[in-house]
Amino acid sequence: MKINNFNTILAIILFTSVFMLSGFNDPQADYFPAPLASPQLSFYANFTASGLYDTGEAALNASQEIVSQVESLCVARGADKTASHNIRTAAENLLNDRLLSGQMRVYELFFYYADQQNFAVILRGEFVRQRLLAVLGSDKISDGDDASVARFRSPLNPAELLYMQVGSDEAVICPDNISGNIAEQLASRRNMLGKDFTSFSKMVRVRPAVAAEINLAALQNSAAAGPVPDWFKALRHTRLIVSSQMTKMQLFVPDPEEREHLLRQVEGLVGGLREHAGNLVDFSAAASGNSIFIEAPAGEELERLVSSRSIAFLMHFFVRAQKSQLMVSSRETDDKRE
Repeated sequence: MKINNFNTILAIILFTSVFMLSGFNDPQADYFPAPLASPQLSFYANFTASGLYDTGEAALNASQEIVSQVESLCVARGADKTASHNIRTAAENLLNDRLLSGQMRVYELFFYYADQQNFAVILRGEFVRQRLLAVLGSDKISDGDDASVARFRSPLNPAELLYMQVGSDEAVICPDNISGNIAEQLASRRNMLGKDFTSFSKMVRVRPAVAAEINLAALQNSAAAGPVPDWFKALRHTRLIVSSQMTKMQLFVPDPEEREHLLRQVEGLVGGLREHAGNLVDFSAAASGNSIFIEAPAGEELERLVSSRSIAFLMHFFVRAQKSQLMVSSRETDDKRE
């Protein structure tokens, strides 16, 4: 994993938003899956906040927002604009055939990353596992009473084998060589996150649209293969949240001079965040203690928008357009395989 575009990384962090824990009362302890003890990055997305699984106008608005955003992302990544109609059609098919048909209703996503050999993606929702795993081929599936298991080559690194386990309410993807430990922790419902990620645990328990915590000091050491900008080196830790209760962002920068320098850069970017947030709110940035905070008025509309765009961001990986060619999982492909 290489960090190449630091401006993009900062923009994503700014848009995702973070918060200070002092603004929340401690919520009731509630289990959530966390099978890695010392990740460098913990991420959570609540897709139900988008309104996609509601009824009536809320669901229609969410689906239209998601499809439009998928199209925009694919075009931004190099798709020919003349293929936009095909992109929209493919996105609509994927949304209707997978997420809204009952085949796969994903309500929550958890992602934990320690390094290239230690990470886990966990989806919680409702799954028809026989149909989901059928696309991988029956020869690759081990079907049990409560879950089905498949192993396949990583699309990012074909030399690595990935493990997938799908049950009726949870799906897990991780490297095959740590799958035994991951499956054991999930089966025993043990939350393995250490004290460094206590804040993330508290954020997740209020079920925001998005929450994240990143140990940037550790991530820089393991992920940056090339020169790292000085402003990025100054960042040590980040906590992020977007919820109907609070929308803030914290960048922990202990060095006073670096903090002042980074604040000036952040202030130059904050004005453009309004457009990325659908012109719903204005963002502000200020230094407090050893951190820089970016804040926006909280509300359900911003939470809904961020949740919808999180779904679109994940979906666009399955809807790829390169000039006149479109690569997508569709109903027609499924029909041929069944």
